[in-house]
Amino acid sequence: MEVSFTLWSLRNILEKIPFDSPVIGKAVHLDFSDAAVPYYVKSGFKVSIIYTDDSFPVDAACSIYSPKNTVTVVIMVKRKFEDTFKVWLDKHEDAYFEICCRRRELYCHETCHLVAIIRAFPSCRSSMVRADFLKKIKAKFDKSINGAENSMSIPLVSGEKPGESPSVFDKDHFRYENDDLNYFRLYDELMLDHEAMRKALKAICGSGKMTIYLEDISRETLAPLSFFQLFPDKINTIRELLTARLD
Repeated sequence: MEVSFTLWSLRNILEKIPFDSPVIGKAVHLDFSDAAVPYYVKSGFKVSIIYTDDSFPVDAACSIYSPKNTVTVVIMVKRKFEDTFKVWLDKHEDAYFEICCRRRELYCHETCHLVAIIRAFPSCRSSMVRADFLKKIKAKFDKSINGAENSMSIPLVSGEKPGESPSVFDKDHFRYENDDLNYFRLYDELMLDHEAMRKALKAICGSGKMTIYLEDISRETLAPLSFFQLFPDKINTIRELLTARLD
């Protein structure tokens, strides 16, 4: 299956992205050396997640900078999301719920950009193929990585403004040229995969609730209610799990 294959091939990378645990420091640098990914990804990419203060104009962003030998992808997230998530895990108070849902949306959205960049980058390191990759980037974002190399700036691939939903995007938002990955399904799985739904429902049922509402699942998984409206197939999966044995 297309999405499963992609998630499987990138599993060690995705596992290092802190979807479910708050980050205390100023940055997370992903180490690809032991990742089950192609060699050109191990040797040709560096990925960092950097946490910014509230003066940063967007809630999260993905940037790409390509010096001669390494493609560096920088994901930036406002520090407040990590601080709020830590408090939520301690207290589970309603005041922190919505911002924690948004945190998860932001991580899933920027991770999709990371996957798209890795899929677009050629394994062949020849100058001709590399030039073609630079052309793709420029055509999609009207940004030249060569220009970034000359000016030492970092062009933005995406930026999620406050009030915008990271769960809303068109079919070509992430893809480069002939990339055939279904990013709706990828985002869907990153946000709330089958195992996460099963665990959430098992925990809710174990609490003694006689009736389960989407609000309960949303609080357990931090997938906002709007996510279930945009991806209604998840509701069908929830029904199937509830009629089957959760253990």
